[in-house]
Amino acid sequence: MPAVSSSLRPDQRVPWWTPPHPPFGKEPPMAGEEPLRRRLRNLPGSAWVIFSGMFLIKFGNFLNVFLVLFLVARGFSAFQAGVALGVVGVGAFVGNAVGGSVADRFGRRTAIAVSMFGSSAATALVPLADGLLATTALVGVVGVFAQLYRPAAGALLVDVVPEEQRVTAFAVLRLAINVGMAVGPLVGGLLSGASYTYVFLGDALFSFAFGVLALCTLPGGRPPVQDPAEAAAEGGRGGYRAVFADRPYLLFLGSMVAATFVYGQSTATLPLHVTDAGFDNKVYGLLLGLNALICVLIELPLTRHTERRTPRRVIAAGLLLLGLGMALTGAVQAVWLLALTVVVWTVAETIYTPIANAYPAEFSPAHLRGRYQGAEGIAHTLGGALGPAVGGLLYGISAPLHWVVCGAVAALGAGLALAAVPPARAPKSAAPAAEPAAEPAPAA
Repeated sequence: MPAVSSSLRPDQRVPWWTPPHPPFGKEPPMAGEEPLRRRLRNLPGSAWVIFSGMFLIKFGNFLNVFLVLFLVARGFSAFQAGVALGVVGVGAFVGNAVGGSVADRFGRRTAIAVSMFGSSAATALVPLADGLLATTALVGVVGVFAQLYRPAAGALLVDVVPEEQRVTAFAVLRLAINVGMAVGPLVGGLLSGASYTYVFLGDALFSFAFGVLALCTLPGGRPPVQDPAEAAAEGGRGGYRAVFADRPYLLFLGSMVAATFVYGQSTATLPLHVTDAGFDNKVYGLLLGLNALICVLIELPLTRHTERRTPRRVIAAGLLLLGLGMALTGAVQAVWLLALTVVVWTVAETIYTPIANAYPAEFSPAHLRGRYQGAEGIAHTLGGALGPAVGGLLYGISAPLHWVVCGAVAALGAGLALAAVPPARAPKSAAPAAEPAAEPAPAA
């Protein structure tokens, strides 16, 4: 119970159930708070470079979308093509881990540039690969390089964006991702009609463009170094040893594995449910389109309210709502009811995801920001791998049981998120001297 001054009257005292002050916001919402447009203009220029680059590579993410079709067109079986796509996922897992170390040791800009140029070169070589083994090995290399940038991009946003604006920044990042992923496959489909070679060259070109943009506009220099007193207190632990010794952060990572596992059913088993209900792929496509539309329309404005709440409670509430929406899916078959469940779990996504993306900054010391971001990427990759595999197995055994398990896994994730309490840290400047913030983006 918080201490209360004896000079206060009983009706002035703070009740014991009053929630702690949210770490992201400095003040509670006020009637005259800063408009969203102004807040966006005040984001640093480096953040807008990351947003632009993310749009480019998600717009041009043709390899993941068309790899299976490319391999089947070359005469390989659907199983062999699926294995190759799985190898891309393994590469992404490795890329997140390696990318965190590269970002912390050599700097954010270096990590992003290496990622983009390496991904560009490897992707351009895919149409030239001869045989399944060579192609599979090459797309695995693409997976590593294509995810190497991710921890650096997240760490750079934490470096340059003031604490009270981080949730907004990560919401804009997700907006760039969603718009790029919504529009890009349409262009990729047009290119594939001419030649799959154009598909992979286009992907390579967009990665190369982000690499050039990063080299020319992002701040350079060495990343932050560990304070000697901090190092002594940690008993010599460093790198990922320090990250995975952080028990509260491991609880958060567990919640993200659960969240990605459940959310992954939107592409793993939801299409099976739609088909079993007697509908064709057009209905499933419309449901995914509804999901994307809601995210684009409400996620950014919603962050003005969620960022001022206690993060772990917001994440937990979002995961509970996600579990409810997914669990209800198995109980409905009418199109309008399926659309309603999509609305429920999409609103959940917009509630918890921007907060969860910014939450690692509450745990990570400056010199380990890349590795903490990398560990979060590993958690999402693991959940993304388990979702289709375990979800598909459960759905085959019992579809109703599968959707109930999804609700239970989401509830477990909510409990883990509530238990993930970050350490109290002294306030630090938003942009370390080694990675200086760029000037704010000019007003449109």
